[in-house]
Order: sequence, then C-alpha cells, then structure tokens
Amino acid sequence: MTEEKLISTISLGNDLVIFFCDESKKIAGDRWQVILTARIQILTDQVQFTRMDPEKRSEILQVVGEQINYEKKLIRNFVGEKQKEETITALYESFLQITRPYFSKRQFAERFILKTYADSLERRNWVNS
Repeated sequence: MTEEKLISTISLGNDLVIFFCDESKKIAGDRWQVILTARIQILTDQVQFTRMDPEKRSEILQVVGEQINYEKKLIRNFVGEKQKEETITALYESFLQITRPYFSKRQFAERFILKTYADSLERRNWVNS
C-alpha cells in the first residue's frame, strides 16, 4: 500500500492548482521506487469554452462529467535512501520548470476537456465496433 504525502500545491494564473504528492515505495533494503505525482483537478462547469456552441458544450460535459483530473506520475526505480529526497526535489523542479508555462495557459483546461471528450468517443467507437 502506497502512502501519499502532499508535498506542494502551486496556484496557476488560470485558476487551476497543481498538487504534488510523494507516493514513493520502499522496495528492498535501503532502495526505493521514487514516485512524484502531479495532479490538476478541473471542474468542467467552470471552464469557459471559446470555440463551440452551447449545445455542444452540454454534450461534452455530459460525457466527461463534472470533474476531470490531469495526472502525471514521474518514477525513478532503485533509488538509495540517501538520494530519495534529492530525487523527489529534482523531479519536482524539472517537471514544474518544463510544464508550468503550458498548464498556466488560459486554454489548458478547455483543451484538456476536449481531448478527454475525444478520447472517450474513440473508446466508445472502438468498443462498439
């Protein structure tokens, strides 16, 4: 059982928040599987859709639901106990530096919802064929 430890929350300029959790697991001896999880919770009814009519919006929200989550796990295997915290910090800083500009864009939530909707339709079509 993995114990999740919240290590940071970052508020973005587009009203979204990134939650960073340490979900690392001890493997054997002093060795760890280091897991940093980044999550963004998106409340779909609060997103301003700029590229569609209201009828399409209600269909999309019905398919994806009231809330969807972006989640990314960064994993490093067989890390020594002495390097565990250093590894978590490096993963956190690197991820934030690379992704913060993208996640901060005003259109991120809308685009993620539309991608989730398209993926859902594709899965339905695949299952029904």
